[in-house]
Amino acid sequence: MGDTTGAAPPPPPPPRDWREQRREERWQRRQARWGNSGSWMFGAILILLGVLFLAQNLGAHLPHNWWALFLLIPAAASFISAWSIYQRNGIVTASVRGGILGGAILVLLTLAFLIDFEWGKYWPVVLILLGIAAIGTGMYRR
Repeated sequence: MGDTTGAAPPPPPPPRDWREQRREERWQRRQARWGNSGSWMFGAILILLGVLFLAQNLGAHLPHNWWALFLLIPAAASFISAWSIYQRNGIVTASVRGGILGGAILVLLTLAFLIDFEWGKYWPVVLILLGIAAIGTGMYRR
């Protein structure tokens, strides 16, 4: 019949800020619009491979490390992820900075392979860049 324990029902959740609701609505619209982007990404990769092989067969000069261009795929995904997190939250968070840093590292690595960078001479630059990233992360923590 009735509740004899005397426990009150849980309180309703606090009202959400209208800006937060608006961000959530925009996020849901973007997800509905772009949804699963895996099929077009797979198609774009196949087209890019076909163009590269056709150009090579027709005598076009391609860098011998042309395969490094495939590192740009996860770089683009990292940048897109950082951008979507920024749009959803409205501020630059550690996730946004991490996505940008990861994408930038992959772009630089791609360029290094394409121009035949001499790793033997300049490998300490990697240590310097990691140190700068560590200092920057510590300074801009929220």
